[in-house]
Amino acid sequence: MSTLRDTDYRGKVTAGVMVFLGAFLAFGMEPIVGRMVTPFFGGAVHVWTTSLMVFQGLLLLGYLYAHLVAPRIGAAHLLVLLLPLLQWPLGFVSEIAPQASVAVLIAELMKQISLPFAVLCTTAVVAQSWWSRSLLGRAGEPYPLYGISNVGALTALLAYPFMVEPIMGVNIQRWVWSAGYLLYAAVVAWTWHLLRSVPDSVAPVSAGQTEDESLPKLTVLRWLMLSAAPSALLLAVTNVIATEVGSFPLVWVLPLALYLASFIVAFRDREGVFERLGEYWPDLAVLALAIYVFGVNWVTLPLILFVFFALCVSAHKQLYRLRPHPRRLTGYYLALAVGGWVGGVLVSLVAPMVFSGLWEYPLAVLAVAAARWQRSVSSPLHWWKEAPIWKGGPRLAGLMIGGAVLCNHYWNVAVSSPDVYALRNFYGVSRVLTVPEERGMPSFRVLIHGATAHGMQYLAPGRRVEPLGYYYRGGALYQALSLRQVPSRVAMLGLGAGGALPWFDAGESMDIYEIDPDIEWIARNWFTYLEDSPAQVRVRIGDARLKLMEEAKRGAAGYDIIFLDAFAGDGVPTHLLTTEALDIYLGLLAKNGILVFHISNRFYDLRPVLKAAAQMHGLAAVYTSRLVEPTNMMGTPTLVVVMARHKERLAPLLEQKGWARMGEGDGLYVLHPWTDDYVNILAPLLAKWTG
Repeated sequence: MSTLRDTDYRGKVTAGVMVFLGAFLAFGMEPIVGRMVTPFFGGAVHVWTTSLMVFQGLLLLGYLYAHLVAPRIGAAHLLVLLLPLLQWPLGFVSEIAPQASVAVLIAELMKQISLPFAVLCTTAVVAQSWWSRSLLGRAGEPYPLYGISNVGALTALLAYPFMVEPIMGVNIQRWVWSAGYLLYAAVVAWTWHLLRSVPDSVAPVSAGQTEDESLPKLTVLRWLMLSAAPSALLLAVTNVIATEVGSFPLVWVLPLALYLASFIVAFRDREGVFERLGEYWPDLAVLALAIYVFGVNWVTLPLILFVFFALCVSAHKQLYRLRPHPRRLTGYYLALAVGGWVGGVLVSLVAPMVFSGLWEYPLAVLAVAAARWQRSVSSPLHWWKEAPIWKGGPRLAGLMIGGAVLCNHYWNVAVSSPDVYALRNFYGVSRVLTVPEERGMPSFRVLIHGATAHGMQYLAPGRRVEPLGYYYRGGALYQALSLRQVPSRVAMLGLGAGGALPWFDAGESMDIYEIDPDIEWIARNWFTYLEDSPAQVRVRIGDARLKLMEEAKRGAAGYDIIFLDAFAGDGVPTHLLTTEALDIYLGLLAKNGILVFHISNRFYDLRPVLKAAAQMHGLAAVYTSRLVEPTNMMGTPTLVVVMARHKERLAPLLEQKGWARMGEGDGLYVLHPWTDDYVNILAPLLAKWTG
């Protein structure tokens, strides 16, 4: 008997290790693949969203296999673990393809990384299926293993940006991951040895249905709704925070971490404080809508995350209560995977095509409320009594008032505001606002992408060519670009509203590289900088780095200035700042040319990154040592770094106020140069808030 108990204990521990390690490797694989794909397909957002689509599809495939095949083949599943060795070690190599279709990217991902991820996605369901058919099935349910799986996913999620990425490059990461897969395969084989199936006469225990009991009507639909709604809310909350607060590492880490944590909390028998709080879901839904109406900012950020977590716990706890007999768990988890995929697709793919604003957030909140409400479909008029804060009419009245306020907000923003234009695509939300004349301030128009202004222009015909914002005359960017010898050939990375164009004269040529095609449409239809420019301007749509690589292959003539204006938003396209990217720029730069980096960013101080790159390439560099307040009332304080092959080229800038030479004793952080293999995004984030 003691031996049996020891075997049971080892089986429990090994099964826990199996699901933890499988989830850890799966979630750790996603960012590694994202980093490996970027140099070949560029840093456009569709590259990452397409990769996520592939991962979600492989997750469904893994769950489908775990439902239809794995329970029928027993030990033969161990042979399936050998399939990923066809794509071992983890890696990704492709042709440089800036114009490649989504189908090409999907095909390359399937060809190079699909097998290991799909196999890892079977882990949690296969382990629980083995558990339910083993002697352990008589002692307890296997569902807590799903919580352990989410612990593994959460650990990988937090470990990558805070531990893995800062200390090792992608090449080392992929080899460590590949070794981890071999360890995983060994753990799975040992788990099977300890949890070998027993005769069907040994019935597992279940706190839910009996084995012979049929599923109630609409149960599968309830599973789908309770999994799809929180999945949609996850992406909706992430979009709202990224747009209204800013895009920085914790934007995607925190909501996803809370989403995974909600599974950990919900998939257990114990009812804790968050489960009890989840019973107040009607009140939480009203609060979530109120936050949306009155605005998300740094003050309300903790509140929206708290409400999001509580709503996810509420939905996922209901999922746990509706769990079937363990013999049906594979179909249960397949439904959860389908629901999660549907919720993700609706927000990531459908919403940008349907909505001009972030309306997926209130709709996702209402979807969570509807999913919880369906619990009482047989008696829908009692749904508000589930939370005793309000009862009956008062709660219903509160929800009706909240809905009315939300509708009024929609009318004011989307319908009755003729001076506001909004465009939504896969790159985010772009808004054009017209600010009327007030207190002597001329009327002007401003382009806002997310939470960052990307250019403004006076509306009066006589003043339309006056540069504003970061580009005001006399500012740091104006001083940097004044180093050029007219006429010049210029490459500019990032269009915005086109606010830098008034600097350039007739006879000069400009190639503007813009990754978002809708930005060019906005610049041509709502602003006149492109139309009014006397320079010869050509806008090229696509990833700037890959487009410049094409120019280099064609042997294009050198640029006198390469002006990188792609870092003023909240996010950082890191692949434009690596040493390999700088090699491309230098290959296209004229002998006496200069590189100008506009790095006015709310969350990152990129000067240490550029200093390390300049030192590695032996370039002279100067920078604005501080934000110099503009003398122009429509100007914006600006951070700029300028590089050249010879320090004499930059000497005129050092005579200007606020400029300093990069080098020893400049007070900037000392960083390891960024490469395509190594990027530490937390370093400039830390430099911003401690420097």
